[in-house]
Amino acid sequence: MINRTKEALTSEKLNYEEAVAETSQQIKQLLKSAPVPIRKMTVHLSAAPGKMIRAKSLLACAMEEADRISPDAVKAAAAVELIHLATLVHDDVIDQADKRRGIKALHQKFGQKYAVLCGDWLLCAALEWVSTMDPDGNDREELSRVLPKYMTAVCLGELRQNQNMHNYRLSERQYFQTIRGKTAALFEACFYGGHLFSREPELYKEIYTEIGNNIGLIFQLADDCADYEFTQKESKKPVLSDCSSGVITLPLIYTLKKDSALKEKIEAGMDPIRLKEAVVASGGLAYTHGKIHRLRRDTARLIRVLDISPKKSALLEQILDRAAGKFQG
Repeated sequence: MINRTKEALTSEKLNYEEAVAETSQQIKQLLKSAPVPIRKMTVHLSAAPGKMIRAKSLLACAMEEADRISPDAVKAAAAVELIHLATLVHDDVIDQADKRRGIKALHQKFGQKYAVLCGDWLLCAALEWVSTMDPDGNDREELSRVLPKYMTAVCLGELRQNQNMHNYRLSERQYFQTIRGKTAALFEACFYGGHLFSREPELYKEIYTEIGNNIGLIFQLADDCADYEFTQKESKKPVLSDCSSGVITLPLIYTLKKDSALKEKIEAGMDPIRLKEAVVASGGLAYTHGKIHRLRRDTARLIRVLDISPKKSALLEQILDRAAGKFQG
């Protein structure tokens, strides 16, 4: 299924910038060399690469002494991005999205059945790519063991979200249970996996996993706010669409608690602009941003606990800021 390139097989350790570039190249190569029956679809996906925040998280955490990164960590980072891409393809089918990353959604161009099968292939390709890591390394064995657990958590999170579509009585506790699987699990997997390659003390594992979980939560909370705050041009996907499609997020959960009459208005077909005004007026966005701020503060403290190089610390803080929406692009 997968052609191993000369670059992918190199045993030389890389600096962070080289590792990011190699990860991007591996993803592009994997997508463009997919089996013929789905290659048109994977080539289409390769035309709109993401920002690779998950891969960059794994690579930053994987930095060893002297800030070098092993080629196997690069493979793991590419695999994580393929898993994420698979979830996006499946999400777009479920949500009937028109676009993803500024281009036509896969199911809109090739049909739902092909899109689902392509998503399935991406998951399989990710696991196979992890299996090409050095067979003598304990990291591969450990990562291969825990990665399916995190993939299961992502699937369960998606299932919980779909079970609660249009559930205007969804509690904040239930919402966080959903996003801990749907979004945070894969971020936690990246931080956990990166730690495996870092050769840092075992006691750091729990710190890295907590940082990853927190950053995943922050990322989803910021995305929920962006649905009300950004234009479609800025986000490169439909905005003001969560509630209209039945997805209940924290800004709306807070607003529904404040305005008992809002539920009936939404069910009667409330205009999205009026809904946005209600969420802003109730303090729903301010409340969610408060959650982001507290999680960001706590996560920054955790990063400072780690005895790591200044460059590694700076990269982790940059990833934290990007998840919170401080940097765009």
